[in-house]
Amino acid sequence: MVIDWSKTNCSNFALVQFSFCYSWNLGMNYAVISDSLIVGSQPQKPEDIDHLKDEENVAYILCLQQDKDIEYWGIDLEAILSRCKELGIRHMRRPAVDFDPDSLKTQLPKAVSSLEWAISEGKGRVYVHCTAGLGRAPAVAIAYMFWFENMDLKTAYEKLTSKRPCGPNKRAIRAATYGLAKNDPLKESFENLPEHAFEGVADWERSLIQERVRALREA
Repeated sequence: MVIDWSKTNCSNFALVQFSFCYSWNLGMNYAVISDSLIVGSQPQKPEDIDHLKDEENVAYILCLQQDKDIEYWGIDLEAILSRCKELGIRHMRRPAVDFDPDSLKTQLPKAVSSLEWAISEGKGRVYVHCTAGLGRAPAVAIAYMFWFENMDLKTAYEKLTSKRPCGPNKRAIRAATYGLAKNDPLKESFENLPEHAFEGVADWERSLIQERVRALREA
C-alpha cells in the first residue's frame, strides 16, 4: 500500500497523529511538495520504485538513511538499486544520523547540493526520503527551499509542513545556514546567537550559500 497524504481527505487531526510516528504496515507514504519535489518515507520494495516512476514521474531518489537504518527494517537495498537502474532512476545517498541535529547540520549542505542538482536537471521529480520521512528528509527539502527558492525559513517550513505535517529540526537548518553564510574561522559561535538568528538571509548571503552548496556537488 502506498499513501500520498497530499491527495487524501484525512482530517488535520488524523494527519497530525500520523505525522510523529512511523508504521511499517502503512507502506511507503509521501507528500508532493512542488512540481519537482516529493518528500516521504523509505521505499520498502522494488514495486515502490515502479509506483514512484509510473505515478509520480520520479527520476531521482535522494536517500538520507544510514546503512544501519536500512538493515534494521530489512530493506533489500540491492533490489531497490537494481530496479532504479532498470527504470533509469538516479539513486543518491547522503546519510545522516537519525535524531542527531549535529549530524543533520553537517550533512545538510551536501544533501541540498544533490537535491538542487537533480532539480536543475529537469528530467523528473526528486523523491527525498529518510526512514519515516518526518525528520531528515523534510529538513533537506526545507533547507533547499530556504536557500534556493527565495523564501525565509518560516515560509519554507510552513509550506512543507502544511503538506506533510512533521517536525524537522529548525535549529539544525539555521546552524547549517550560518555555517555557509559566515564561513569564517573567527566567526562567533552559533550557540551564542539570538534564538531566531538566520531564519532569514540577505540577498548576498543567499548568493554565497548557493555558490558554496553548488561547489559540493562532487564532494
